[in-house]
Amino acid sequence: MYIDALPVIDSVRVLTCLLFLLVASFHDIRSREVPDTLWIIFAPIGLILTLASIALSELSLLRLMAWIIIMAVMSGLALALYYLGLFGGADSKVLMCLAVAMPFQPRLPLTRLPLKHLLNIFIPPPLSTFNNAILLAALSTILILTRNLFDYVRDRRLFEGLEHEGSFKKALALLTGYRVSADRLRSGKHFYLLMEEFVRREDGSIVRRLRMFSRLPANGDLPKEDIPADFHGRVWITPGLPFIVFIALGFLITVFVGDIILLLVNIILVH
Repeated sequence: MYIDALPVIDSVRVLTCLLFLLVASFHDIRSREVPDTLWIIFAPIGLILTLASIALSELSLLRLMAWIIIMAVMSGLALALYYLGLFGGADSKVLMCLAVAMPFQPRLPLTRLPLKHLLNIFIPPPLSTFNNAILLAALSTILILTRNLFDYVRDRRLFEGLEHEGSFKKALALLTGYRVSADRLRSGKHFYLLMEEFVRREDGSIVRRLRMFSRLPANGDLPKEDIPADFHGRVWITPGLPFIVFIALGFLITVFVGDIILLLVNIILVH
């Protein structure tokens, strides 16, 4: 009896990616650190499975060239996001590993769902995963904004000491961060990014400014030295989200549904 090996290999590729994403998510939630050993194991396994998939598929040479292009594009995107301070090292590595292990849509019966639009075939799964992860992470702004609205009801001085900042910065702060006690931040380990910088004048007074973009330290700790020791008010922070969790969820959506942004665009254009 003839058995098509390609769906079997694709099933193994999907399960392999899910396994490593789950393990990475566990580490990211627990400590915001993912050991490099995980990627050292993931990448070669993904490489072997993808090469086997390409060898068994039609137009192998064309798919091989497309794979190289996909890896180059995703690696460039991952590195750019890392050096811009928008991605952590593990977030960048997982995207590159996905480009190695899952460059093309898998041929699985369960992926043939009515919602899966035909155009998803032409979008590499790593890019769809990235789009879905960004969309899921963006939804967290709703929770942050709700928290700030309740904070505003209790205390209308949300931007006390920051009145000089522009409306755009304040609006961005409302969507991406919230206030906490400086003393609380000093009390233990927190996975937050400080959204403020403090400048001490010659007369000893402190000027505060909103700092919207900064890189999370390698160990995940807040740089407590950025907060003056004699400051005991409330400061704006943004949570260091475990983004690999969003990537893992985004990958699941990619495999079984597709690129959500593309599907939404398609629904809008059709209707």
